[in-house]
Amino acid sequence: MNQDVYPTWIVEANQTAYIVHVSFLDEEVSAIPLAAFYAALTETPERAVALVRQAVKPGAAVALTDARLSQNTAQAIGMIPDVAMAL
Repeated sequence: MNQDVYPTWIVEANQTAYIVHVSFLDEEVSAIPLAAFYAALTETPERAVALVRQAVKPGAAVALTDARLSQNTAQAIGMIPDVAMAL
């Protein structure tokens, strides 16, 4: 019988995978701002935004979205608590 084993951190109710929108201007690539989405598995949305700010270029616009990832999705893509992950 093959049984999935999930890390214990993924079942903690106090952590949520917040989705954060990032936009930035890279004039070498485009005159139009580029956009990306990041996810951060944290206890607060403020912590998620802070983690993403640390992960992207200085000057990038970082904004929390209303979206969240389910615990199943966060586990499936290998999210680690307190680490920003580009989606």
